[in-house]
Amino acid sequence: MGRTALKIGEVARLVGMPAKTLRYYEDIGLLSPAGRTDSGYRIYGWRELEQIEFVRRAKLMGLTLDQIRSLVNVAEDGIPNGVFQRLDDLLGHKLEETERKMEELRAFRESLLEYRDRAADAEARGACRCGGRGQSEFCGCVTAATDGVTPPDLRVVRENDRFVRKVVESEKCGCGCCEPVPEGAV
Repeated sequence: MGRTALKIGEVARLVGMPAKTLRYYEDIGLLSPAGRTDSGYRIYGWRELEQIEFVRRAKLMGLTLDQIRSLVNVAEDGIPNGVFQRLDDLLGHKLEETERKMEELRAFRESLLEYRDRAADAEARGACRCGGRGQSEFCGCVTAATDGVTPPDLRVVRENDRFVRKVVESEKCGCGCCEPVPEGAV
């Protein structure tokens, strides 16, 4: 029985993926065409269709293309259970990452609830000064809702008490505005 020989456009239609993506997968080592025609067209067979499905299903697990490439390499080595072992390692790391992100999201949610309460309190206190501000002022509502909260990557600039991005040593300008402000000095 002869080998199936499909051109890239036919494969793209079969798998519902742009030909450009298939070429990209080839460029980064996720896929190799079975060969080329005399005219230079890529040709694919059933093995390559299965490899595309392998990549698609690995993406469902949230794996990066680099991680999937490592699985493809293990699969091509043909070591019994090698893919399962590598997959177990990758999914273990993915689970740890997911747990960390969930903790960050829980903390962020708590912050949002606190900001929401602070905004309601500020509104109830009449903290909005938008109606009476001058041309040189801007809305202070968000500041009122976050008053007393200093994000960990911000610091207070000595001259004007406003929040700015933390400056690393190599970015300091030398004028003194980038130096930490001693407690109570502002």
